[in-house]
Amino acid sequence: MKSSKKPEACENIGEIREALDQIDMEIIQLFAQRHQYVKEIVKFKSGEEGIIARERREKVLKQRKAWAKESGLEAKMMEDIFKLLIDKNIQLQFDIYNKEDK
Repeated sequence: MKSSKKPEACENIGEIREALDQIDMEIIQLFAQRHQYVKEIVKFKSGEEGIIARERREKVLKQRKAWAKESGLEAKMMEDIFKLLIDKNIQLQFDIYNKEDK
């Protein structure tokens, strides 16, 4: 559920914090949904190079950086966040792949 007030309409720090908490919860729920797709994609990848997918990684980072810039966010910060996310997802996929391989 999104906050009904716009940031500039908030009347105190409590309202701001409540809205931030709600947004963070929504972000985490979206990460959880994304996580499920990351786990499933291993079925369609083969071997180490398939999991790492260097070309896809670079394409995603470039695209997310551009999306961030278009949205008025600091592009480098968003790139760093997505680098971390992708690296963690690659590790997760290796863990899944290695379990299934044995």
